[in-house]
Amino acid sequence: MAKRKAKNVYLMPEPKWSELALIKDEVKQHKMIRDMEYFVHYEVADKKCSATVMHWLEKDSGLDLELIKKLKRVPDVWFSTFAKHTFIWHKTGVMLDEVRDHLLEKIPPLEEKAEAIIEKLEEKKADAKPKISIQQRMIEQITDLCGTWEALLDGYIVADNFDNSSFDPEKDMKIYNGGVIKPAHAKIIKDQYQPVHTEAIEMLAGTCEQLNEAYDFMNKKTKKAYVQYFEKIMNACDAIILTGKATRKTRQPKARSKDVIVKKMKFQVADGTLGIASITPTDVVYANEVWIYNTKSRKIGVYHASNKDPKSLGRAGAGLMVKGTSIIGYDLDASMQKTLRKPAEQISNWTGNAKTKFNKAFEEVKTTPTKLTGRLNDTTIILKAF
Repeated sequence: MAKRKAKNVYLMPEPKWSELALIKDEVKQHKMIRDMEYFVHYEVADKKCSATVMHWLEKDSGLDLELIKKLKRVPDVWFSTFAKHTFIWHKTGVMLDEVRDHLLEKIPPLEEKAEAIIEKLEEKKADAKPKISIQQRMIEQITDLCGTWEALLDGYIVADNFDNSSFDPEKDMKIYNGGVIKPAHAKIIKDQYQPVHTEAIEMLAGTCEQLNEAYDFMNKKTKKAYVQYFEKIMNACDAIILTGKATRKTRQPKARSKDVIVKKMKFQVADGTLGIASITPTDVVYANEVWIYNTKSRKIGVYHASNKDPKSLGRAGAGLMVKGTSIIGYDLDASMQKTLRKPAEQISNWTGNAKTKFNKAFEEVKTTPTKLTGRLNDTTIILKAF
């Protein structure tokens, strides 16, 4: 099969790019390049031409790679005078010496501009504030508080009588900086003091010779007060953390739409023989009373909600609900069904919008009532929802 000829996307005839390299006559070569420049000027998009500039700089300019790296920072528009020449070079592999010299003469001022851009970017980078993590920000927020406690501890140790009875770290955390300390801060504080608290307990036990020597300046009473000091901090942190858990709001599940709730619900759309049809199944959700008729068993039934929703607010737990193919949330004793002996004559009693009419008609049915199961199927007509 013959190869399809490529469609010409240009209005002007496209130059025969490959022939330029074959022309040896200088006059003819210059004329052909001028024709190519004319074609490029009117037919080739600027963006397409500009894309060839960097390729020429890297492959044929002879410039240093570091300089080319700098020039890449310069906007394409500053190379606009290069573009048509580098495009022709890209298509033909030919660039006249005088053209190359002309382009290279333009490089020094472009290099200066590139260096200015780089310098400005470096200054901007230097001036940019380092991004602080949330963890680091919280550590900064507790630094002054912990510093106050450390100074207090130093005072206790220097004093002959280590009395920390007035030390209340939980109160300090609650009032510090307008109540900035949250459970997350308390956990950080606890983690910071945990190692020294562990060391203090080991010191009091007297089982480590190195610790015995390090804390030799303390008497037994001071050592106990020293351990108690850190225990107060640990207990205070635990209290703040537990308070946060107790007051944390429980995430409320997103309410499902009625369409999603009844998605799997089975029912019969209509019965042409009896001239009845089902209502929209979404009306069952949150309804207080729903009437159904099974076209196969000839049973008329009514579901009464165990928890009524008198103002129809759609409150969670109120009214009837659908789960899969079943109705749930109904009163097991009040929800009943009866068999119709002559459905064609009786079914019209359950039409309209009067609830009293529906209930009166049900009372007049003389067959034995039975309890409903909640399950619906493809022979169930949903007659009405109140």
